[in-house]
Amino acid sequence: MHFNSILVSVTEICTVGCRHCGFTGSTRDRQPTADEIGRWVAQACDSGIPEIIFTGGEPFQRFRMLRSGVGAAAGHPGRPRISVFTSSFWGRSAATVDKILGQLPGLTRLFLSTDVYHQERVPTQHVVNVIEGAIAREIPEISLCITIAEDHEEERIRGLYRRFEDRVRVHVDRVIPTPFIKTAHQVGLPPDPEHFSASCYLETPLINPNGDLSACHIGKAGAYVTLSDLAYFMGNLHEKSFQEILADADRNYEYQFLRVYGPQGVARMVASSPAVRGLFKGATFTNGCDLCYKMLRSLDGRARLREIAADPFQRELIDAIRLVRFGERPPEPRPAPGAPPQLSGAPQPVAPQPVRSGT
Repeated sequence: MHFNSILVSVTEICTVGCRHCGFTGSTRDRQPTADEIGRWVAQACDSGIPEIIFTGGEPFQRFRMLRSGVGAAAGHPGRPRISVFTSSFWGRSAATVDKILGQLPGLTRLFLSTDVYHQERVPTQHVVNVIEGAIAREIPEISLCITIAEDHEEERIRGLYRRFEDRVRVHVDRVIPTPFIKTAHQVGLPPDPEHFSASCYLETPLINPNGDLSACHIGKAGAYVTLSDLAYFMGNLHEKSFQEILADADRNYEYQFLRVYGPQGVARMVASSPAVRGLFKGATFTNGCDLCYKMLRSLDGRARLREIAADPFQRELIDAIRLVRFGERPPEPRPAPGAPPQLSGAPQPVAPQPVRSGT
């Protein structure tokens, strides 16, 4: 399967404690060992994933784990890009930044979380120190990740880093509402397909610290709710290898529906199901992730997704879109339990061809 990158969550620990964070209120404390992080990264690299992105929590608060993961990626013959998310809490001085970055050879990008929430806890100067240190260390890419609830917040944060605008990239997204933050409800979109994209972060799966492999960064919600019964859950790396989990996901049409249609497909599920439409009547969502997660947390939403994924015609459509969009051919059907093995030279059944329209 085609993935642009993979997130590796080094830890769920973060002492910054931003009020918009999805880990606020979490009680799970499962942490990986350095060997586990290195093994999981190697398996992802063996699968040809071109970028490894370390995240948390705050990965720099488990620096030994982070260093192990970066080292595993940097030493892999596939030579993936290596990125890290951080709040920059550790950027107290130029000397500190240089010492820490010097222990992460091979790092190609820093994602610096900076917004009104982070800067309630982390001085802006810490972020500036990390930017300047990354430039000095010739780290090729620096991205500022700004999460906003209201439009004016974006310009306020951009203004803090105006002098670096020719050197940094900026990514802006809407905050996903949680019980600990209410202002995000002031801005939202109705669940109509035209408001949402057909692509999303499902091109970047997430490895959680407990070994769970999730379809996207919504898997972080596994810190406080069970996700194993949702389409986001792909498997656990303590139970199966990365390749075995991907082989299962290749045949999971609930997961593949989300991959090919994205939040736009989820919005169409709302529009096409009276039960789901009634459940979310009058509701608005800050972004596609907010819509998708709330939709699939509902019993009616999960039932509608199962219904679509079981439809043979819908499966053919999904296979066709995967072929066009990702270059992925339909998975071979698994043999029925107890079926005799195919003899060499025996006629092989012809797999049905996907129905295509216009291409």
